[in-house]
Amino acid sequence: MTTRGATTLETLRTPGLRVERSLELSGQWFNELCLWLQSPIGELGPLGWPMVLIPEIVDSRYRLGDTSVQVYQRVEWRQPVPRREFGASGHVEWVSGRGGSFETGLATQARLGGELVADSLLVARMDGELESYGTRDLPARPELDPSSLSRRRTLVVDEATIRHFAGLAGTRYPVHEDERYAWAQGYPTILVQGLLLFIIQLAYAGVGPAGRGEMWFRRTVPAGSLLESCQSTADPTLWAMRLVGGGEIAAIARISSHPSPEEG
Repeated sequence: MTTRGATTLETLRTPGLRVERSLELSGQWFNELCLWLQSPIGELGPLGWPMVLIPEIVDSRYRLGDTSVQVYQRVEWRQPVPRREFGASGHVEWVSGRGGSFETGLATQARLGGELVADSLLVARMDGELESYGTRDLPARPELDPSSLSRRRTLVVDEATIRHFAGLAGTRYPVHEDERYAWAQGYPTILVQGLLLFIIQLAYAGVGPAGRGEMWFRRTVPAGSLLESCQSTADPTLWAMRLVGGGEIAAIARISSHPSPEEG
């Protein structure tokens, strides 16, 4: 699981609040993102959708709190990120209070000419009191037999990469940038962002022009941890990010080449 940073909760207190805006990707940020994703300048391809659909990029009011922990993320796409203007929207699908803490599902979408081309759902848990609304919808984590995992790649995400990604994604949270803050929360150093792990896994798995990716976060990943990206031999759509030192699974992903039918 991955911790996310500080906020106001006013947006989460308003059931059904929907934000819509137009996006046309260009400029230095866009070029840097293309380079980071190893795409030609001017083309993000499908791998850019997890970044473009970050809730707080759609609207800064979706910024989450210091104590928030990302537990799930899903992105579906029906075409690569458009090179021309498209519509982006976001809304809070649900809030589920649990006595001193709550979970929330934040949904974002991208439409081109009225057609849904990509959508995302981020589920996070944080401390605080918030009245429940909507229907909690957190997909069940897949059953994964550790003995079926075959290592595909090993990787280490260092502090410089984490800080660079925080600036690139626009999600500047202290637990990913401030070592003293991370120590105060009981972590040995700053933590790897869940979104960063998700994008790395999508890149390793390989994605086509249409597809669906999900990731369930199980534990924090400190900077400098040796990880291995593994694929299930029993179900090739299932992947895991595993900590090499103790063998614990940090995240489980399901990645397929076709999105589900359009909703909404």
